[in-house]
Amino acid sequence: MQHHVLNADAHGVLQGKWGDMEHRRAYGIYNWIGTHIRFVAGGALVLVMLLGVVGPLVADTAEPNFDPKGELFDIAERAAITLSGESSIETASFLVEAQDGGNVLTADALGEWLRASKDVRSDQANAALADEQFNPDTGMTTPSVWSIADVVDTAIEGGLSGATDDEVTAALDRLLAQNSPMSAMRFTLAESAERSASGWESPAFVTQVAFDSAQFTSQEAKELWLRDVQNQFRAGNLFTDSIGIAIDGDTAFGEAAQQSAPFIFLAVALIIVLILLVHRSFWSAVVVAAGLGATTLGYYGTASLIGLQMGSLLLAFIVPIAMISFGVDFYIHGLGRVREMQVEADMPNRRAYPAGMSAVFTAMLLAVTSSVAAFLANAASGTEAIIEFGVGAAISLVWAYLLLGQLAPRVTVGIERTVGRNPKKGASKYIYGAAALVMAVFGGLTVALGAVMPTVGAIALLAFVSVAIGIPVMAARRRNRKASGAGRELVDEHRGAGHGLARVGTVVHSLAKWRIVTIPVIIVIGALGLWKAAEVSSGFDIEDFLSSETDFARSIDLAGRYFPSSGEGSSFVFVEGDLLDPANLEAIDDIVNDIDVSSATFGRNAAGELSTSLHAGDLVRMTMDSPAVAEIEAAGHDLRDADVNGIPDTRDGVAAVFDYIAVNGVPTPDGSTAVTPDTVPEIYADSGRVQSTAVVVQMASVMKADVIVPAQEALEDAAAAYEAGNANVTASVAGEVLTQFVSMESFTRSMLVSLPLALLLTFLIASVILRSIRYALVSVLPIGLVVIGVYAFMATFDYTVNVVTATIAAIAVGVGIDFSTHFTARFREELARRGDRLAAVRAAGAGTGGALVLSAITSVLGFAVMAMAPTPIFATFGMLTAVMIVLSLAVAILVLPSLLVVVTTKQLTADSTQLTARKTPERQQPERQPSTVS
Repeated sequence: MQHHVLNADAHGVLQGKWGDMEHRRAYGIYNWIGTHIRFVAGGALVLVMLLGVVGPLVADTAEPNFDPKGELFDIAERAAITLSGESSIETASFLVEAQDGGNVLTADALGEWLRASKDVRSDQANAALADEQFNPDTGMTTPSVWSIADVVDTAIEGGLSGATDDEVTAALDRLLAQNSPMSAMRFTLAESAERSASGWESPAFVTQVAFDSAQFTSQEAKELWLRDVQNQFRAGNLFTDSIGIAIDGDTAFGEAAQQSAPFIFLAVALIIVLILLVHRSFWSAVVVAAGLGATTLGYYGTASLIGLQMGSLLLAFIVPIAMISFGVDFYIHGLGRVREMQVEADMPNRRAYPAGMSAVFTAMLLAVTSSVAAFLANAASGTEAIIEFGVGAAISLVWAYLLLGQLAPRVTVGIERTVGRNPKKGASKYIYGAAALVMAVFGGLTVALGAVMPTVGAIALLAFVSVAIGIPVMAARRRNRKASGAGRELVDEHRGAGHGLARVGTVVHSLAKWRIVTIPVIIVIGALGLWKAAEVSSGFDIEDFLSSETDFARSIDLAGRYFPSSGEGSSFVFVEGDLLDPANLEAIDDIVNDIDVSSATFGRNAAGELSTSLHAGDLVRMTMDSPAVAEIEAAGHDLRDADVNGIPDTRDGVAAVFDYIAVNGVPTPDGSTAVTPDTVPEIYADSGRVQSTAVVVQMASVMKADVIVPAQEALEDAAAAYEAGNANVTASVAGEVLTQFVSMESFTRSMLVSLPLALLLTFLIASVILRSIRYALVSVLPIGLVVIGVYAFMATFDYTVNVVTATIAAIAVGVGIDFSTHFTARFREELARRGDRLAAVRAAGAGTGGALVLSAITSVLGFAVMAMAPTPIFATFGMLTAVMIVLSLAVAILVLPSLLVVVTTKQLTADSTQLTARKTPERQQPERQPSTVS
């Protein structure tokens, strides 16, 4: 049984207006496309394949800047440029813990770790390990891999090999004593470490691995090497386990994307299967698959050619995934109206395409232009990454509109016309069903490859078109000719795939009829949603992007567990000006002191001491406490220090020290090198006019506003006090934590600021295309409910607004406008035909409303598959997109119809009636209920 959505006189109206179809807007264009479909479709296929091949060749794979403009970011950039050295030596931190969760300071655990670290140092495959490095905490030059185990080994006669736990405890007592030269090693132990009655106990300790990053050709190579080192540390261990702290960020994110790729593929494959079931057409399913694959290629190639930075997570993954919903929606609406002409109006294929597409032309044009405007509204944000996201989404949307909304319906009916009528299937339908599932899998793989590897995707698309469309078309045509010659019964399968759902029209009609109840309920629900949505917070947690099972996420968690006070990132006070003045140089310590005594929370070591790095004053004091003093004075410079503050009393003396360390590095008391010459510029720089340095401190949090904001204020107060108390110097605040926090806040704020602009633009476009302010207004206003609903859902289930979830607002406007404008345009079309508001609502609900339901079902179920992806970022996006589509559907068929009836006054209804009567007076009869026929 098939539910037809047009009643008898509507059927007659359509039949009687065949002659009027040619006068519809864009009918001639669609008629030309239909006549030249092989040329148009073939040209489109060649073009997108070329874009898929050329795009990766010219693509800028850098990541766009998420930082907004402002003084904070200018200072950060200036500091990064000014304080930059040539040293390629880097350090990686490794956390060592007891495998049983107990004490890692036992003879067995320390001895095992010592053997592992010696094996790493001696392995010729680890040529990237650096030479001996100066340790500022102990004042010693140490090996590239060095830890508490090395210190204990040297403190026990005969070493750790064969040592007892008592000997280890005694050694630790000596080493960690208050006045011991090695007392600073206490800070490499977990903050919970203590001296109990049975000896020293700590669940973990940290060690540094120094290496030369110049040995690696890429970031990935460096990270993979660090993973190898981690595996060497772990190999065969019974008492210890080790993990590198955030050593493989890029690699971990890349692997996460690869792990989620199958779920993206499964989501697309499921959508293709659902299209197959909804339309009951193999050809419809394979055309959608090809159209989605072509859209991804066209998008990537176009975006690359205009210079978008495709290294962005938003552009590389989020935009292509989000556009699946738009593409499927465009196709269902386009083919649906063509089906109406085929089924209800009994038009042949050659007439059905231009008639159906011209009928839906206004609705689809309004949907695509308003959605494009909603995405381009992000250009007002002023943030490069957001602007590029908006532009990229607009490009992808246009490709989806052209390929899936305009060409794909004609390709579908063209294939059906070429194949002809099919023999009625018996048991063979199961074979065809299995073949269709295989093609759905092939199609999902084609789309996924087009998104992640465009060049391979282009080859896959050609193969898919050949194998899933070309060969089956020829085989089906031959089969049908043979069946016809054999006298078998032939049927038009597409007659079972009429457009719309009559029951949706009934629901819509009932809600609109009782609008006096519906609208107040909507207002109450919207108010409650807004109250809940206001609770959503912005934040950045590793678990939002990577699974907690990854080593990267585990390492961050363990570091926070064992060293909760040490901080999560750094910020700094950037000092510029006359630092050759001894007073200005000495006063830098006041900045440190002011920060230290502030009430804000900063990173500290286990003794509660503020965690800071070396600054220019420290370099001078270290040099003044070394044999280099004699060498500098022998060159004729005065290094007197009458006030014994570690800084020469004269400008000449300070300048001489800086000149010395620029060439020789900073020496240690025993004459070795503490800071190499190529590292000095990272701490102190002299442009010839001004000198620069930075006081770098550890911040206690990277995203918590209640921690970061007071800390920033403390840094700014210390900087202001330094400027006020010293001449010819400036002090400014910046740093990675502050810029990241402000970027996130700005990102979220700019996305929300662009939201009203998006709504305004869509309103203006709808006003022009619909030629009605009131209809434009009621089409746009409900979209606010979609956005409110998405953020209320996020607040309810503890999702935070981050760099990915913030894009949901823009996508929600685009999808919501798409759904709403389709319904509004159809309502006005039915109103002009029927002259009755409620009858028009019922017909629009059954026709376009039914199409929206079918489109939403396919997209929601597809994105629900993605919500099961192992990578949180993709799972979250899949879940929120599914919720967004459900809300968009709900607004379009449950809220919008009542508003349309309210703004459609009796005068408008009368005008519509008269207009229709003038056009087809003989067809106007009383409204009847939708019919149900076999």
